[in-house]
Amino acid sequence: MKRNAAISILILLQTICMYGQKRMSIYELGDSIVNYETNFENLIDNWTTVNVTNAYEFKAFRYAFVEALTDSARYNYYRNFFSGVEVLSASTSGNSGVENGHEYRTFYIRPGYAHGDFYDTRGLTEKQKTILSDDFIQKGKELLTRYLNVDKMNLKHYSYENHKADTIWRASDHSISSIRFSSNSSNIASPDSISANYIDIRVLGKKATEQLDTTELRRLILEEILIQRTMTQLYFNREVHLGDKVYAVRFEYLGKLYTNYVICSTKTKKVVFDFLFKSIQVEQPKYLIRASQGI
Repeated sequence: MKRNAAISILILLQTICMYGQKRMSIYELGDSIVNYETNFENLIDNWTTVNVTNAYEFKAFRYAFVEALTDSARYNYYRNFFSGVEVLSASTSGNSGVENGHEYRTFYIRPGYAHGDFYDTRGLTEKQKTILSDDFIQKGKELLTRYLNVDKMNLKHYSYENHKADTIWRASDHSISSIRFSSNSSNIASPDSISANYIDIRVLGKKATEQLDTTELRRLILEEILIQRTMTQLYFNREVHLGDKVYAVRFEYLGKLYTNYVICSTKTKKVVFDFLFKSIQVEQPKYLIRASQGI
């Protein structure tokens, strides 16, 4: 479905790849992270059209300390926030190559809210709007806003491995065949059993969503929301700890104000949780590469 963040798991955990041999987080290229604020000063300094092609669409960057995760109540609040509907994520696009003997790279980033289609159906096709019926939207909103606590949930854990062997034939004096193996694995956790449709479509890739009828597709979307929220909370447990600091990065994009919440480690002072900016990798200038190599 167009713009349907509910169809993918942990979208905000994807790696946004910038091109070049030496890349660093947009938070970390520049001054060494000696305090929490350095992350955001680096972000602002690196926010140029060299690194982000549509940087000019973003304005008025500001940041501020919000609070420390001093107890389990605040910890659980943010664990639900980051696995819920209000967290900012990003859609990205880009390209690279060589043209007229010169390398080029483009990278675009656009902020948005996960599962936004449950709250704004503008721009969707009539077929997509049919899937998002009033009753289904209410079910989705209830699941997205439900308070979850993975520490107290009886989770079912699944591990899948998908192996594929391709026979490659090459013509020469003698017929020669070689076999290329590829594999991937998935680790999934959910309080409910994983459906056959989810396994076939999202894990094994043996089936397409177009093969599902409306009822099956709705079930898959709700299942994916629950899995995504569960996996995000487990990821939060791994990366975030009591005492870590919460900051808000406010900015304007195409005339609309946004607030992106991030969490910094109290040990390293670095940003450890952020679904909008953290995964942007920017190219390290050549003079810094040479300096790091002692040239």
